[in-house]
Amino acid sequence: MASVVIKRCPVCPSIGSQVEGIAAALRNDMHVVASIEDGARGELSVYVDGSPVIQKHGDDMPSASAVEAAIRNAVPIGV
Repeated sequence: MASVVIKRCPVCPSIGSQVEGIAAALRNDMHVVASIEDGARGELSVYVDGSPVIQKHGDDMPSASAVEAAIRNAVPIGV
């Protein structure tokens, strides 16, 4: 499986809790363990093999299902 990294705002509690939910959904639904790293202030971005696949826009945070879809679209079938 590809390397998945979630970058999150290190000081935003709402983003932190959203990231924890996304990471749990990835583990449960896709059996993917994502690394969580501190990012820029206000950031919530997901990278697959170093390439960004989805990110927060304004105040709208991506849902766990949107992140899962972005990861599926980024990873070739059979990998």
